[in-house]
Amino acid sequence: MAHLSQGYGGQVWFLARHEWRLLSASAITRVTIAVFGIALVIAGAIGANRASRERDTIAAFIERGNIAPGPRLSLRADAVANERGWLALLPPASLAALAVGQGDVYPNYIKVTARSLDALVSGDQIDHPLAVASGQFDSVFVVLFLYPLLIFAISFDLTATERDRGTLRMVLAQPVTLHQVVAGKMIVRAVKLAAPLVVIPIAVAALSSPTNSEFWLRATVWTLVVLAYGAIWHGIALAINARGMGAATNALVLAGIWLMFAVVGPSAVNLFIAVRYPMPSRVEAAVEARAATQEAAVQGSQQLGQFLQDHPTTANVGREGLRQFALLQAERDRKVADRLKVVEAAFEARLQQQQRLASWLSVLSPTMVAQGVLLDVAGTSTFRFAHFRSEAAAFQQHWKAYFEPRVLDAATLTPQEYASAPRFRHADEPLTMMFRRVAAPIVAMGIVSVLLLWIGFRHYRGYAV
Repeated sequence: MAHLSQGYGGQVWFLARHEWRLLSASAITRVTIAVFGIALVIAGAIGANRASRERDTIAAFIERGNIAPGPRLSLRADAVANERGWLALLPPASLAALAVGQGDVYPNYIKVTARSLDALVSGDQIDHPLAVASGQFDSVFVVLFLYPLLIFAISFDLTATERDRGTLRMVLAQPVTLHQVVAGKMIVRAVKLAAPLVVIPIAVAALSSPTNSEFWLRATVWTLVVLAYGAIWHGIALAINARGMGAATNALVLAGIWLMFAVVGPSAVNLFIAVRYPMPSRVEAAVEARAATQEAAVQGSQQLGQFLQDHPTTANVGREGLRQFALLQAERDRKVADRLKVVEAAFEARLQQQQRLASWLSVLSPTMVAQGVLLDVAGTSTFRFAHFRSEAAAFQQHWKAYFEPRVLDAATLTPQEYASAPRFRHADEPLTMMFRRVAAPIVAMGIVSVLLLWIGFRHYRGYAV
C-alpha cells in the first residue's frame, strides 16, 4: 500500500477516491443521486416558469401604464388621482426562480391613488410568515427537506456494516487511522450531494433571469448557506454513526431527528405562535375594517348626496361648485382613511409580534434558520416586500401632493400635466442590508456544524471495531 505511505491529507485523499469508486458502483447511490438531480431540475423549472410569468405580468402592467391620453384629450384631476391611479410594481428578484418565499402571500403590485393605501384590500395575507412559507415545491424546499433526507440516506451506514462484517478491521490493518477512513467517507458524500445542489439551481436561475454582479453575489451567499446547512446534517449523521449502533438503528434515529427538526419543530413553532398571538381571518379583518369606516363613509356620502340634490345638473354648479364638491369628497376620503389606519395599525402590530416571536423561536431548528436566510438571499422574504411597501407609501405621498391641489381646484389635466405626474421607480435596498441580516445566521450554522463534526470525530476515538 504505497499510496498510504504519504501524509495525513494524502491518505484521506486516497481513501476518498476509493470511496468515490465504491459509491459510484452502488446502484442505490446512483438512483438516489439521479432522483435528487431530477428533483432539482423540476424545482428549478417550476421556479423559472413562475418568475417568467411574473416578469411578463410586470411588463404588461408597465406597457399599459405607459399609455398616455391623446394630445387632444383632457382628464379630470380627481379621475386620474383616484380612479386611474398608478401601479407600483415590484419586479422579481434576481434569484426569484429559486424560492417562492412570501411571493404567494404579499402582492408585487399595489395600486396607488391620492387616497391612503389599504393593506386589508391590497391582497396581503394576514398571517405570520412561518405559517405559509413551506408547501411550495421550489429549490428551497429541496434544500430544506430533501437534502437532509438524502444526507441521512447515504450516511446512516458509514462504518456499522463494515464493522459487523469485519472488513473495517482489514482496512485499519493498513497504515491508516479510523479518523482518516471516516473523513474520506464524509468528504465523498458531502461532495456528491453538494455539487448538484449548488450547480443546478444557480444554473437554472442564471439561464432564466438577467445576471449581473448582484446576481453572482447573491448566488455566492446562497452557496455558503447551502453548504453550512448541509454541514449541520452531515455532522448529525457523523455523531450518530460514532455511537457504535447498528445501521438499522442509525437510520431510525436519524429519521427521527429529521422529523423533529424539519417537520415537527417548525409545525410546533407555527402552532405556538398562532396560539400566543392569534391573527383574525381575512374575512374578519375585512368586516372590522368595513365597520370602522362605514360611519365616516356614510356621513360623507350623505353630504355629497345633499350637494347633488341641490345641484341636479352641472349647468348650475359652476367652477366654485365643483371645488366645493371636491372638498366634500376629500374630507370624506380623509375620514375613511383615518378610521382605516387605526384598524390596520392593530393588525400590523399583531403581525410584528408574530414575526419577532418567529425569529426568536427559529433558532430551535436549523431548517427554520436556513429557511429565513435562503429566502432573504433569494429576494423573496418579508424584508423585500416590506421595503416595497414603504416605497409605495412614500410614492403615494408624492402622488397625493401633486394631484391634491388640482383635485381641490376641480381642474382638468392636459397630456403634458399628466406626463409630469410622479412615476414610481422601484429600487431594491442595498445589498449590505441583506449581508448584515444573514451574516450572523450563516456564522452560527457554521459554528454548529463544526461543533457537530468535532463531536462525531471525538466519539470515534472509542469506536469498537
